[in-house]
Amino acid sequence: MSEVPENGVPAEDHADEYAEEHVTVIGVMVDRGLPEKRVINALAKLGIRPDDSDITDESLRFSGHPRVQVRTASLPMRLDGSVRLADTTPDIMRSYGWDRMIYVTDLPLTTRRPVISQTVHRGTVTMLCLPAFGLLRASEALRQELSRLLRGKPAGAGIREKFTESEDIEGGDADADVTRVIEGRGRGIRLLLGMIAGNQPEQLFKVLTGCLAIAVATGAYGIFYGSMWQMSHTVSVLRMAVISLFAVGALSFWLIYHNGLWNRWPDRESDSVATWRARMDNRATLGTVVIAAVMIYSTVFLSLLVLSVVIVDTNYFRSQVHDDPFPWGYAKLAWMTASLGTMAGAIGSSFDSDDAIREATYNRREHLRRQITGLYEDKPPSRLRPQQRPR
Repeated sequence: MSEVPENGVPAEDHADEYAEEHVTVIGVMVDRGLPEKRVINALAKLGIRPDDSDITDESLRFSGHPRVQVRTASLPMRLDGSVRLADTTPDIMRSYGWDRMIYVTDLPLTTRRPVISQTVHRGTVTMLCLPAFGLLRASEALRQELSRLLRGKPAGAGIREKFTESEDIEGGDADADVTRVIEGRGRGIRLLLGMIAGNQPEQLFKVLTGCLAIAVATGAYGIFYGSMWQMSHTVSVLRMAVISLFAVGALSFWLIYHNGLWNRWPDRESDSVATWRARMDNRATLGTVVIAAVMIYSTVFLSLLVLSVVIVDTNYFRSQVHDDPFPWGYAKLAWMTASLGTMAGAIGSSFDSDDAIREATYNRREHLRRQITGLYEDKPPSRLRPQQRPR
């Protein structure tokens, strides 16, 4: 093999030989969790394995494909919650021996529009922001973008964004060569759905063990009362639906309030990028928590429905309500007691770990950003009130 000078540029008389022998190595760094799963699935559809160390350079040269190395890791985050590609990637690429690098993160980046990618170092490093891909076609859109980048083409999704100050972007590299954003109607909904999907509400559901236990226990206790049978039998479906909405809303409010999940912006300009991002954060938080609360409510309802059928004798139930209770009567009983239990579960969530709830509500990178930037608070009474600056 020809010798390559220290500056990485082959000598003129060996340039052709070097070009024939050198195989481009592309590093794909992904955040742990949902980005890792989606990237591996996307690469599999492209016929690329996460580990191609058993493939020789000669085989790759023959096929015309680059060598792809996948690493599960995250780029460091600054104290303002931003990721500076230009500052951190050169050392990483040098240590791994990568010619180009792709970083896929689930950290939402925004200007006044969702950022889908940023590129630095003349296109050798590209960051893809998974939340901006949305929900419905996220996997396919990611596959297409990875296919472009692995073939040496620049990122193609979205349009180029121009900004002049670091305040014009939240979370990203203000010095990036190219920043691409999602344009068009529905871009906010697309980002919101992507953020909620990245937060994975089912993880919050799994953490709320204390809430679920108290909700089921309280609802089961109500099943033994004949007055609850009669009340559930006489209450209209519309009122039952309103009670259900109130129960889910009470649980959602308490989770957000007690664990300091609301992002306040008391001293920011109303039209600033930071305020726009704070609103998106709060909508994603609300969506994530409400979905988890609905999952809690549904689990409590199904549990109490089975319990009521097993415990409450049909003939005795009929004598109390003076009507045939099966199956609609049992469903309404479970419905009513599930609402009662869910409201009690809101208080029960206080016994679950605050740290565990916060970590489960957000993806790993967003949770770290909130820790670093101080968006979490430890004093519940002050969370929803703007704090005064000292004079």
